[in-house]
Amino acid sequence: MTSGGGVPVRSDYPPADAGRLAGSSRVAFMSRSLVALLVVTPFASAAPTAQVSDGKIVVSGLASARGLSVVVAEGTADEIAARPPVSGEWAGAEGRLSFTPKYPLKPATKYRVTGKDLSLDVRTPAAARSLPAKLTHIYPTGTELPENVLRFYLEFDRPMPRGDSYRYVRLLNEKGEKDPLPFVEIEELWNADQTRLTLLVDPGRIKKEVKPRIDLGPVFRKGKKYTLVVSGKWPTLSGAPLGDDVSKPITATAALNDALDPNGWKIIAPTDPKGPLTVAFGRPMDHPLLTQCLGVRVADGHEVSGTAVASDHDRAWTFRPAAPWARGKYTLHVDPVLEDVCGNRIGRPFEVDLLHPPPGPVEARPKPLDLPFVVGP
Repeated sequence: MTSGGGVPVRSDYPPADAGRLAGSSRVAFMSRSLVALLVVTPFASAAPTAQVSDGKIVVSGLASARGLSVVVAEGTADEIAARPPVSGEWAGAEGRLSFTPKYPLKPATKYRVTGKDLSLDVRTPAAARSLPAKLTHIYPTGTELPENVLRFYLEFDRPMPRGDSYRYVRLLNEKGEKDPLPFVEIEELWNADQTRLTLLVDPGRIKKEVKPRIDLGPVFRKGKKYTLVVSGKWPTLSGAPLGDDVSKPITATAALNDALDPNGWKIIAPTDPKGPLTVAFGRPMDHPLLTQCLGVRVADGHEVSGTAVASDHDRAWTFRPAAPWARGKYTLHVDPVLEDVCGNRIGRPFEVDLLHPPPGPVEARPKPLDLPFVVGP
């Protein structure tokens, strides 16, 4: 037979032994219960914490990143609430999660990890003291630009911090009045190393019969003069401001609404083995795309090594080979993503007027293009 504690008890034990055994049974039962209680009952866990490590935000004490987001926690509560979350990805095992931002975190800046019933603030360390960045170029470089120009690029000699960039850029009309919203400000458009910022003119104020254009009018009007101003108060990663204001005068000219037509390009082949190849487009092209989308190939398709530069305010492109030209046939290889400053591509204009459609078909997916030229007689 067994006792209530599950310990065997012999029926021929004398009463004294049975009582002693029953007592030991209770002790064994209580011991097992205590062990079970210690195993089942969890210890109180520490509150979640956050820190910055190797450019990432590391959160300890949470089982999952579900519902978490990171925002810049500088300014008033309303300013913080109005900011979009920082772009990036969460990863890690249970109890230790890390957030890798799409772009580097800004030095000496407070960030907030938020989620359901969670708010953790961390501050990034200050940047090592260095020379302040300088604004080196504003593209397009020309001062006469089509009234439907789509992008401006601000290029710096060192990485710049993200956040509040649009506070330091303004577009003024002939009277010195500031345009309230000339650029798309949903997210700052930096390149990977944060040395080039893209200012995207609001397409809704370029395309006709669209509400932003109806309400606010176009950003640029043919024949009018404007000034793009970059404030010298813009703080750099070093903590020092850029310096003096930089102004770019702009005179708006007639819109460029038609697609790029390579048949109208002027290809000037080299006249000697060390001479350059020059391509004139007849209109200003998008600078970053112009430096990436053209190349030279020999007849068998192999690329020719050399150095290429944009010229004539991005209206032309010049290529010099690393080795002297050999006589023969070559091609100018054109990537179909090439655009002019108004967003027009080969066979595809930025805007199609349904009442006045283009003369040729609009190519939804243009293919790479190879334009032939010959070196030598």
